[in-house]
Amino acid sequence: MFRLGPALALALAPTLAAAQQAGTAQLIDDWQRNEHNVLAYIEAMPDSATDFRPTPGVRTFAQQFDHIVSTNLDVATAVRGLSTPPTLGDSAQYLHSKSALRAYAEATYAYMLATLRDAPAGALDRQISVYGGPTASAARFVELSLEHSIWTLGQVVPYLRLNGATPPAYQIPF
Repeated sequence: MFRLGPALALALAPTLAAAQQAGTAQLIDDWQRNEHNVLAYIEAMPDSATDFRPTPGVRTFAQQFDHIVSTNLDVATAVRGLSTPPTLGDSAQYLHSKSALRAYAEATYAYMLATLRDAPAGALDRQISVYGGPTASAARFVELSLEHSIWTLGQVVPYLRLNGATPPAYQIPF
């Protein structure tokens, strides 16, 4: 029985590795689709409405996107095992300029996608913590960050409509 365990593990190793690669490939596809959707929403808003907020006390249009992409950046940084994210944009610029906001969003997605593409085997299984909260697998935080991005993106629909812009069609895989 003892020999069957290691033999079985060796036999299954290529299958498990292929499954991990397929899972990472799916994550990359999902993140690329999310990037497409986020950038399309940024582009749909008139340039003059970057500082728009529908009611007092809520985030501006640019702050909503900063909230999305900065969370993604923080998660990617934790997945890489780093404590401080790189500086990919200047908030004094991207919170008030649509072109700077788009450039910042593109840079953060490039960072997340590179994190996923370059992750060594097993990296997404590693336990991490984000914002000092509970630990979970890196893959779980990547999935939660994607979910958070999609949820927050849905909040931006009224911002667009109140500025005469039509929300872009959401790119879905089916």
